[in-house]
Amino acid sequence: MKLVKIKKLEDCFDGSIIFEYSFDENIEETFMKMLGQTGKLDYYPDFSRPFFKIMTHDGLQIKGIIGEKNFEITYPLTKKWEKKRNFENSLKILMDFS
Repeated sequence: MKLVKIKKLEDCFDGSIIFEYSFDENIEETFMKMLGQTGKLDYYPDFSRPFFKIMTHDGLQIKGIIGEKNFEITYPLTKKWEKKRNFENSLKILMDFS
């Protein structure tokens, strides 16, 4: 699985920012569960499109659909650019193991 694109979606009124991360393969449950180890994972496999949301320990919110090639991350106002850089570094390591 390789990250192919990072696209800024919007800035929120509270100062947080949202980015979309796109991959060359569909997101599978295994990858979602690895991401979920960074915080609290809410997973709804019975939805018509299996949805997941992860609240990381440092305040990021990751939302996506199993079987899609992308997910969204909301970076909070506090240290958003530092957190974005740290997450992307961690994501590279995680993808090496998937």
